[in-house]
Amino acid sequence: MDEMLQPLIDWLHAQPFQQTFAGTFWIVPTAQTIHILCVAIVMTGALVIALRGMGLVGKEWSLARWQARFHGATVAALWVLLATGIVMTIAEPERELLNIIFRAKMLAVIVTLIVAHFLSRSLRAATSDRPIGAGVRLVAVLVLLSWMGIAAAGRWIAYAG
Repeated sequence: MDEMLQPLIDWLHAQPFQQTFAGTFWIVPTAQTIHILCVAIVMTGALVIALRGMGLVGKEWSLARWQARFHGATVAALWVLLATGIVMTIAEPERELLNIIFRAKMLAVIVTLIVAHFLSRSLRAATSDRPIGAGVRLVAVLVLLSWMGIAAAGRWIAYAG
């Protein structure tokens, strides 16, 4: 796999924007800071949905209402995460693209986004007169745990792999 990515890494290093991203002292730390703040937004929404699904908080609102409350901010944060992730990957392509933890994280992100999409659809379709099933509540907890694992993997990229 590394041999297949090396031409992309070499191409990135030849681009002026890569040299600007890597050589400008404030770009990567700023992207990392924004990335972490957006992780917090995604995690907050997932945490509230999971805790509400377990019946521990927010009982005054339905799960569907909580999902609607966090949906817009979560989607916006996910787009910003994509943009800042691209900036960080361009700035340090070897650190990211050749790292097994980065690859596992990206796979986990894709799977979690798919599962979260279907969870979101289930919650939007829910009505207040019909309780949310245990399976949907379990999926909400699994999505939260998955985001937590993804966040942890993001931190480990810098230190392992």
